[in-house]
Amino acid sequence: MGTKRSKLFLQFLIFSFSSLIILSCSFSKVIPPPAGTIGNDTMQLIITDLSLLEAALNNGVPNDTLKKINVLEKYHISPQRFDSSFTYYSHNPTKLKEVYAKVLENLNSK
Repeated sequence: MGTKRSKLFLQFLIFSFSSLIILSCSFSKVIPPPAGTIGNDTMQLIITDLSLLEAALNNGVPNDTLKKINVLEKYHISPQRFDSSFTYYSHNPTKLKEVYAKVLENLNSK
């Protein structure tokens, strides 16, 4: 009985470590940005403005989708381009972390 338990525990450890290795490799893979992707600096500014707008909307300012679109227009970015760029950053956790670190810094300075 003890040998069977040891064997199961060893299989569990091997599976766990294998999963961690596979996951860590997938997160370190950098995907090149497709043409038209919004740059880090602009993406940081857009997300900062959208975050401030969302906070205002949550504090009683009437919810207006046009206000969100106006943020994108301020940067001359279409909603489709923003969505595709955000998808790119979402698939690159390291880059997304960099963007949100700067967004947090921007929000804390306001």
